[in-house]
Amino acid sequence: MKTKTTKTFLSLLALALVGVHQARGAANTFALATEIITSNNTPGVPNLMLCSVEPGEPGHASNGGNGAQKSAWWRWTAPSNGFCTVDTIVHEDDQFVLDTLVAVYTGSTVSTLTRVAHNDDMKLLPGNAGSRASSATFYAIQGTTYHIAVDAYHANDVNANNSKVRLRLRHLAAVAESRIGAFYNSDEPGVHGTVHLSKTAGHSFTAKMMLAGKAVSFSGVFSLDGYFVTSFERKVPAGAVPLPPLTLWLDGAQNGTFGIVSSISSYVNYPFHTVQRFTMTKPNTMKGLYTAVFNSGTVSLTTSTTGAVTGAAVLPDGTKATIGSSLCMDSPTRCWAPFTTSLHLGTGYFGSYLRFTEAGVVDTVLGLYSNYLRPAKPGAVFYPAGLNLASSILGSTYIPPLAGTRALGFLDASMGAGKLSIPMQAPEITPAITENLTLGATNLFKFATPLLHKPVLTLNKTNGLVTGSILDQAGKKRTFTGILYRDGMTAKLAGHLTGITFNPAFSVIP
Repeated sequence: MKTKTTKTFLSLLALALVGVHQARGAANTFALATEIITSNNTPGVPNLMLCSVEPGEPGHASNGGNGAQKSAWWRWTAPSNGFCTVDTIVHEDDQFVLDTLVAVYTGSTVSTLTRVAHNDDMKLLPGNAGSRASSATFYAIQGTTYHIAVDAYHANDVNANNSKVRLRLRHLAAVAESRIGAFYNSDEPGVHGTVHLSKTAGHSFTAKMMLAGKAVSFSGVFSLDGYFVTSFERKVPAGAVPLPPLTLWLDGAQNGTFGIVSSISSYVNYPFHTVQRFTMTKPNTMKGLYTAVFNSGTVSLTTSTTGAVTGAAVLPDGTKATIGSSLCMDSPTRCWAPFTTSLHLGTGYFGSYLRFTEAGVVDTVLGLYSNYLRPAKPGAVFYPAGLNLASSILGSTYIPPLAGTRALGFLDASMGAGKLSIPMQAPEITPAITENLTLGATNLFKFATPLLHKPVLTLNKTNGLVTGSILDQAGKKRTFTGILYRDGMTAKLAGHLTGITFNPAFSVIP
């Protein structure tokens, strides 16, 4: 007799997978099977009450016998060799059929199929606990189309309360590759860093995790369905309350992810991008220098011909951060580059998933999920409450100007006329400061009335960085840190100046 399955760690892994769900009608035949495009894709949520068997269709039970005879079909063409796992893992409170069968076939018609794999009840470790969900694993051959059928174990398993099924496919490609991912969460500042992994054409890998600025190396072997789970002890000072181990799980399948399980952030899921292999015959078309802003901070990035990403940032509070990553192909015109930089002795960080988009001569960079965390320091004068900034990184390719032209065409529309704008930001800047200026074709700033605040701005034409100084309302000298960048097709200049309690923002506008 089958027993109701209990929650296991595998159900936690299932939470990571984001399915693309679309309602399906009764037309769920072998010929009209739903196509699966990529690993971790779960297309279609058929209603088995609207499905039936076709003439000549084989039974999908392990012994070849019939199940409920209410089968739904999918098809998938292997993009490369490697182990493939298909399963019906779902939550038991989602109106899904609890007891399923799954079978995998090759063949061109429903009556001439060759069975490749099948399963009734999957077994979950430890304890060999039973689950009425199904999971079948087979070795896929590149270019071969596989047909997957899902049926209920018995006709009584399909009813008004339990009628849906969902198929999940996972492909562990037999190719050597490198992956990179970044993790950070302001709920637990000490849990931040990156994971770098190098996988062989088999299932084994070596990896290094940078956790709060400290390197942790490990190696392992992926399971057939592409998962690997490990845990690390977290050291605390003598006498401090112990922390539970940090659990890391890796998803080596296509479009994989990785997850962090810790004491506060009990489950966090992150993209795990595959590093693009650029060569001399296929160079990186997104190579070049990029300038960008993060809030009122500055970001300068360089991508190499081989896809290495390096850079530096001056964050809004003046903290300096280095950036290192690799381009990971998302589409022919878009790459990702995740990074996390540990700061403030491991108690803070700066992290982002940079998205580079090919757009011709000028490519763009957008840092999504960007976050800077500076810990609070009660009693301090400068940022006593710390900082927790969630703001996009925004910029594009920076091309040094030709002789006699303004960098990025900045202020061309106003014939070089602009103004330095420092809004009122109590208690640092009161009242607001505005200074009219011009930017000549030699990229030198000249101020109309420089005597009161003695403003000075200097543009480095080579890299777009801007420095300078100004006297505030009390005659105190403040220094500028800014950058020239593009927001879409519009050139902008922004940054911050030094402060006593915080750093005020500034910009130069037409």
